[in-house]
Amino acid sequence: MRRDPTVGRLLTRSFAVLVALIVSSGVAETTAVLMQHRVVRELSTHVQPLELANARLRAVLGDAQRGLRGYLLTGDGQVLDTYHVARSEYTLAGLHLRDLANAREDVAVDAQLARADIWWSLAEQQRRAPPRSDAAARYVTEGKPLFQAFVAANEAFDASLAVRAATLQRRSSWLGWTTIVVLIVLTLVAAATAGVTALVTARRITRPLGGVVTMLAERGAGRLDVRADTARGPTEIRAVAAAFNAMADEGDRIRAAESDVARLRGEVRELGYRIRAHLRVRDAIDEAVRGLAAIMRAEHVLVRMAPGQTDVPHLSSLGDEHEGGRLAALAACDVTWLVAGDVWATGDAAPEADVRPPDAEIRACAGAGAVLTVAVSVGGDCLGALTLLRDHGPAFTPVDVRLVEVVAADLGRGVHLARLYEREQHLVARLQELDTAKTDFMSTVSHELRTPLTSISGYLELLLDTDAGELNAAQVTMLGVIGRNTRRLRDLIEEMLILSKIESGAFSTLREPVDLAGLVEQAVAVIRPAATDARIELRIEVDGPLPLRADAAQLDRALMNLLANAVKFTPAGGQVALRAGRADDAIVVTVADTGMGIPEAEQKALFTRFFRASNAVRQAVPGTGLGLAIVHTVVDNHDGRIEVRSAEGAGTIFTIRLPAA
Repeated sequence: MRRDPTVGRLLTRSFAVLVALIVSSGVAETTAVLMQHRVVRELSTHVQPLELANARLRAVLGDAQRGLRGYLLTGDGQVLDTYHVARSEYTLAGLHLRDLANAREDVAVDAQLARADIWWSLAEQQRRAPPRSDAAARYVTEGKPLFQAFVAANEAFDASLAVRAATLQRRSSWLGWTTIVVLIVLTLVAAATAGVTALVTARRITRPLGGVVTMLAERGAGRLDVRADTARGPTEIRAVAAAFNAMADEGDRIRAAESDVARLRGEVRELGYRIRAHLRVRDAIDEAVRGLAAIMRAEHVLVRMAPGQTDVPHLSSLGDEHEGGRLAALAACDVTWLVAGDVWATGDAAPEADVRPPDAEIRACAGAGAVLTVAVSVGGDCLGALTLLRDHGPAFTPVDVRLVEVVAADLGRGVHLARLYEREQHLVARLQELDTAKTDFMSTVSHELRTPLTSISGYLELLLDTDAGELNAAQVTMLGVIGRNTRRLRDLIEEMLILSKIESGAFSTLREPVDLAGLVEQAVAVIRPAATDARIELRIEVDGPLPLRADAAQLDRALMNLLANAVKFTPAGGQVALRAGRADDAIVVTVADTGMGIPEAEQKALFTRFFRASNAVRQAVPGTGLGLAIVHTVVDNHDGRIEVRSAEGAGTIFTIRLPAA
């Protein structure tokens, strides 16, 4: 039975062929190299040294012959030294030649050494003969054929060695070329085999694996419906394709589940927004009950508040089942066994904790299919319990528990905020009543004070005009004090009336073309006597005309308040400067003094009603704290802005910017 191909089996088969070719190539190359090495070694370590030893032997005998013949012909004893040296070297050369020769060469070596020994015997006789004698000439004649016989034997042996050397060189060259040819052939065969193996691998392994990789890339690119082919390729690749398909199916299932969870979370988040949007406690609880019933597919939803929770309905449920219906027994159970963060559910959905409801509550929930109770809390306080029941649905999952916990937390915050809002509404209504009463009182008192104050001012003028008789100096002084305080009281009443109009919304602004330069000059003319009496230098710089659309009376009051404050808070010898001009599209009015200044920490509250700086209070400077509040309102009504820069003890600068006409 044929087994299914596997990646391991295919690769093993392919690489086995390649390994066999590589091993064969290695064996062939090694064999050829060894043979060539053997030839080269024989040539270099035997034949060539033997040729050298043979040539040395011939040279030694040649030196001996020349030295001996020279001596016999000349009688020179120094020439005979060559003979003696050669005689001593002959023994070593013969031993060396005999040591290098093998059994096949011993016969030739022994033959030429025998001829050499014969010649040496005759040579010794020649050496003892007198030079240039007849005996010496005879010995020379006898020794010549003996030496030629040695030379012939030596050359014959040398020729045989040369033939052997040439044969070995040819064999070495042939082995080298053979090795190259074998390597080339084996390399070509290995390359062809590798190519065929690569094609087979690509067809049977790479292509199916590439298909799986392509599927992975397509799935990564967003095509979640693709699946790999499980019928192509070896067993391992088919297994990978099957695993990929299983993973894709599981991923689709997980995404579907996550999509459901995300949808539920979105619905729970929207429910939390709706719960917190209600400003009545009852509406917030009813929203939670209806929303959870729809999102969690619960047939019953019950909200029970803990004892002591005021301004909160004790019970709320879907369809009011607690009114003698299915949830009557559960609605009667106490929730004091819960603390903030507690969760209890039937099954394994609830987190691990020692939370167990009383037996009465367990009995009341016995008929339901699945029950989940979560504490409704805010901060660390438990406000009550939120219970969901399913008659026939599945048990609550951990995700369900977490989502209901989120709704319970939103419900706790919603109930808390709604309760605070309801209390705040009662408080705001009470404060509005008090503020209305205060405003009405201030308006009534201001109007009621205005009439007698007018009478006082009239009679004071009559007295000063001496219509009732002449006055002495003390009386004039007293009437002057009464007049100043009357004017202060009249200004205070006017400011209180303006403040009453501002608070009631009756302080309207009538915009007409106005030249601010003229208003500035009028205000300075009015305030100059007071500045002169206080020994304060009053400087004015107006770059007119300064046209704008404004309420002249309101701007005049604002300028008078700023100038009066500057003069009032500047000591004698100081300076008050007023500058008015145009900057781009705005008219800028600056009032600067060298007075006591305003503490930096108190400058933010400077335009608040009835605010007075602490240093002004300590120095008992009179004032109501209403002037700057009125100035701020006037500037706002004219779409402008007012800025202040001040340092305690270094003076104050007020800057008003109004849009030019």
